[in-house]
Amino acid sequence: MSPEPLNVFPFSAVVGMDDGKRALECALVNPCVRTVLNRGGSGTAKTTLARACSGISGRRIVNCPLNVTDEQLFGGLDIEKTLKTGRPEMQPGLLARADRNILYVDDVNLMDRSMLSGLMDCVINGVVRVERGPISAEYTCDTILVATMNPEDTDLSEHLLDRFDLCAYVPPMDEGMRRLVLSRNAEHARDPEGFRRLFQEDEDGEVRRIDRARNILPLVTISDELVSVITELCIKVGADGLRGDLAMVNCAKALAALNGRDEVIRKDVEEASVLCLPHRRSYDQPPPEPPQPPEENEEDDRDEPEQPPENPPDDDPPSEDREEDKEQDDEEQDRDEQPPENPPDLPDLEEMMFEIGREFRVIDYLNNNERLPSRTKTRKGRRAMAQSADGTGRYARSRIPNGRTTDIAFDATIRAAAPYQKVRESDRVSIVIESQDIREKVRERRSGCTLLFLVDASGSLGVRKRMATVKGAILSMLRDSYVKRDRIGLMAFRRDSTEVILPPTKSVEYGYRMLEELPTGGKTPLGPALEKVNEYMTAYARCHVGERCFVILVTDGRANVPLQQGADANAEVQKMAEDIKIPNVRWIVVDAGMGFPHFDNAEKLAEKMGARYFKLEDLDADRFAEGVKSAIDS
Repeated sequence: MSPEPLNVFPFSAVVGMDDGKRALECALVNPCVRTVLNRGGSGTAKTTLARACSGISGRRIVNCPLNVTDEQLFGGLDIEKTLKTGRPEMQPGLLARADRNILYVDDVNLMDRSMLSGLMDCVINGVVRVERGPISAEYTCDTILVATMNPEDTDLSEHLLDRFDLCAYVPPMDEGMRRLVLSRNAEHARDPEGFRRLFQEDEDGEVRRIDRARNILPLVTISDELVSVITELCIKVGADGLRGDLAMVNCAKALAALNGRDEVIRKDVEEASVLCLPHRRSYDQPPPEPPQPPEENEEDDRDEPEQPPENPPDDDPPSEDREEDKEQDDEEQDRDEQPPENPPDLPDLEEMMFEIGREFRVIDYLNNNERLPSRTKTRKGRRAMAQSADGTGRYARSRIPNGRTTDIAFDATIRAAAPYQKVRESDRVSIVIESQDIREKVRERRSGCTLLFLVDASGSLGVRKRMATVKGAILSMLRDSYVKRDRIGLMAFRRDSTEVILPPTKSVEYGYRMLEELPTGGKTPLGPALEKVNEYMTAYARCHVGERCFVILVTDGRANVPLQQGADANAEVQKMAEDIKIPNVRWIVVDAGMGFPHFDNAEKLAEKMGARYFKLEDLDADRFAEGVKSAIDS
């Protein structure tokens, strides 16, 4: 075992992080588990835990910086050897040093997406293939990729998340755990060597446990019944492909071996689901939910006689408030009992003001795995990478220029010229560069977005105080957009008008204030709202060429104010949805309809618009863990 640096924190001394430790142990035991991701906020010991693996694995930690180039990571032309020999010579990249070691990437969500995809291909396949210029070579790379990320900054695409076999979430710490962290950190800073001796017995026990599990692993079996459970869980969470199924099997086998068993039991599958499924959830499919109360109870409540008892108790007389609530519930019941194909007019409730409901951590609802426009002049943001047209940004790669260039990629230019030095007239210069060797830099930078929230503020969202929930969800999305440096705007429609509450801005404080003061009531002029937002965003997109623009429509999709007098408002809206096309603007529909029965007007609207569709509750990224647990227990 290679000697471990004294400043590395012992693996067994890391407080909490049980899921993260379990994921790393599985990767060290089972060679089929090759990629591990730890997700959590800043300062939660993700990096400390990753580096601590060297103490229990005997492997060296090889760091992969975020600004690494293709040649540095995968390999490329060895310029010095090529200049001497006149033949293209291969220089292995950083992945060659990671062979039979552990490759560590911090803040992997900030890494260039194409480079990360290529990196994961090499790690999963165990082979690095280099096809670059005159170089064509390959070398082995038997390594474990351990990555960390802070989802509050920006998230990875569903495709890249799916390629991580295991993903552990950092849990919150209570007061006692925080005190323990502080005391251990102080002891380690005061005497690193003494602190390591204090936990040496635990570290040795961890090493023996992993070695024993490696020996047991080839003998571990899993029953057909548990394989069926794994398949059912993956289908319930909407995991695409079979990576989730395979990861759960491999993880469950590793967990059984770590516990000294040669057969997988149900508990192993339950623990594996926590590491393999949450990051694979498909946001187009809601997570499994705990069983709801039977509908018969609701029907029984509705079947009760509407007349009060003949002799109501004297100490509980019906109040005016109860009568008003009952009339509102009856009105809602009459509406809900209509068939979805012909929803009735929504109630024209009096104007109400609702407080902002619960906030939550929002999923990456804008991501659709599509490439950005190739060039943009928008200001920096954090949503995704786009090529810079003004010479600023990160040097990502090189290319042959189309005409003159002022941004020369000197490294790529020298590599292009190196193989031909033997046949060129040197004239006492070290290297001769000709015009065909010139390469220019391709620079990239983060591009932001403009998000216009088009909010249904009609009386239908006042029923059951749905508007409080809607406001909480919108504020959560506004805060998420602020972190990612997006511009946010707010439009609301109710009664017979659509109002621009907040033009696109980067100030979340204005958005909060306007959202808090947004009243609710009146009919639903969805058709006129679509017409107005069409005009507004068409003009906006023309003035902001190259910027990604989204309209986020928050509604239950049920209209009752037509554009043409006497027309069917809902049929009119569905027809508009087929025809509405705003250049360079994409639509997202958030279904604000809740309760039973649930109408599908908003879903049909999204389908005809070609928009991404979410139910309001699907935006909550933290809601999934409870769904997985309930699916296991059911």
